Amino acid sequence: METLYTLSLLLIGVIATNIIKDFIPKIPEAFILIIVGVAMSFTPIFNTFELEPEFFMLMIIAPIMFIDGQKQSFSKIKKRFGGIWTLSVVLAVVTALVVGMITNHVEVAWTLPLAITLAAIVTPTDAVAVKSLTAGTDMPEGVGEALELESLFNDATGLVMLDLSLSVLSKGTFSVLNGLEHFFFVAFGGVVIGTISGLLIVALRVNLQQRASNPETTIIPISLLTPFAVYLLAEHLGTSGILAVVATGMVHNWESSRLRLTSTSVQLTSRTIWGTIADVLNDIVFLILGISLPTVWLAMTKIGISGTLQLAALSLLIYVIMLVLRYFWALRDDDRNNRSRRHRQTIPSFFGDRNDQNHRFYAKIFAISGVHGTVTLAMAFSLPYQIGGRAFPYREELIIVATIVILL
Repeated sequence: METLYTLSLLLIGVIATNIIKDFIPKIPEAFILIIVGVAMSFTPIFNTFELEPEFFMLMIIAPIMFIDGQKQSFSKIKKRFGGIWTLSVVLAVVTALVVGMITNHVEVAWTLPLAITLAAIVTPTDAVAVKSLTAGTDMPEGVGEALELESLFNDATGLVMLDLSLSVLSKGTFSVLNGLEHFFFVAFGGVVIGTISGLLIVALRVNLQQRASNPETTIIPISLLTPFAVYLLAEHLGTSGILAVVATGMVHNWESSRLRLTSTSVQLTSRTIWGTIADVLNDIVFLILGISLPTVWLAMTKIGISGTLQLAALSLLIYVIMLVLRYFWALRDDDRNNRSRRHRQTIPSFFGDRNDQNHRFYAKIFAISGVHGTVTLAMAFSLPYQIGGRAFPYREELIIVATIVILL
């Protein structure tokens, strides 16, 4: 019964937000959702709410990533692979290392692995947050594409780095070779599992369409179950569930010609259902962020004003570091892309030619649009209470910093 009340309140929050935003259209919808979420946190159902990362990733993020994956094509990913790798992996790793080392220097009581843990949490951008805050904005095409592709894939990078840093905290040792092996296994394993699963599911749907007398009752439920099944399979095998559902979504895009064999009614119904689900889940993401804020506030009150101000200053420093790194990385990436384009014509630039008068402006937009969302908060709340047989050090402090970075 409590689950029913929880879902009902979340849907009421979505409805209320959609009514409120018509009266204040200048304010981004994400901010309204967060405020409504904070108000909902005072209800008995959410009074002691704490985000459950595994449930959140499975029930909210997996279907959202599946929907976003269906908007991408393999040809586009192949064309943009160099840029995606640079932004989603290299930039994420460099940012985590720089943020981690500076945090370790500022917070002298924190070990370097602990600082890297925080950096891994706050580094990835959030596809849902980026999309929500840029909705209705006249975003330059190249910058918008860079933000979309970066946020679609760098969650996996952050999760792998978090896993590695927690392993170091637990065992006290780290191997670069083992770390690279783990990264490639998790990342490429997730893509392979998602691709194979997608091909099998598409083949099943096409086969059922040819045999079923009422395809709507079979094909649409299979479509709805797909992201959950693929995510659970990938996570069970120790790979990235996020990359798996993205890859499955891309397979559905790639196999769209075969899926068009389904009846028009199935296509229209499926598109309407998934469109509605996407809108509702995107709203719920920010409601949950708002509902989680009072829990973070309680942690702040335990630490005290002095400790909270110190963490707020650290959060601001981390935010500025990431902003600067993203800006200069956009400029650097342009140079590398142009050299590659002159020689191989394979990696087009996201941010225009350096001689373009808008180039630096595009780099600034890319830098300031690297926003974070509840994936970062879910990673923070996923930190264990115990590690290596002892209490996890500074767990509440890490959650507070992650939350402030999200709000910034």
